[in-house]
Amino acid sequence: MKKDEINHIKNKHQWAFNWSSFFQRYFILFVPISIIIISFSMFYGGFKYGHIYKNHFMNTFFFTAICMPLIGVFFTYYIVNRIERERRFKILEIPNHISFIDITDKLRNLNWTITTDKIELIQYSTNITLFSWGECVTIVKLNDHTILVNTQAAGRQPFTFNRDQVNFRKIKMLLV
Repeated sequence: MKKDEINHIKNKHQWAFNWSSFFQRYFILFVPISIIIISFSMFYGGFKYGHIYKNHFMNTFFFTAICMPLIGVFFTYYIVNRIERERRFKILEIPNHISFIDITDKLRNLNWTITTDKIELIQYSTNITLFSWGECVTIVKLNDHTILVNTQAAGRQPFTFNRDQVNFRKIKMLLV
């Protein structure tokens, strides 16, 4: 990671947005948008060919055409919130008796693999579990008593099942 990326994280407390990583990691966002488009085409075809108002107004075709955009909007909202949550870093105060170098030693107990170990930056790779394909945990030194912690899913995992919260709690418990 370059120095300007680390400075951006320290200033904004989030990853810099770039379109290439958006399309690589969040291709799943196109699924709920497609559901919304299909539902509007169902309305168009239903009114054009009389499927909606032929027998009675509340038939199964109409019910499906109403539910699909609601489901699509719900999943779009969920995925956009997940994208934003993965971009943000959480601030964690470390006790006076622990230095940034000691964090590496304490986190060895979690059996995570160290991928980057620099003066201001530590990155870990977590293990694959039943609900996760692994995460990349990034810890950035903000000052002597404050660190920034972020967890992102490794690969193209569509659902993380709040693994970022679990990893943050593990780090917080070890550093107390």
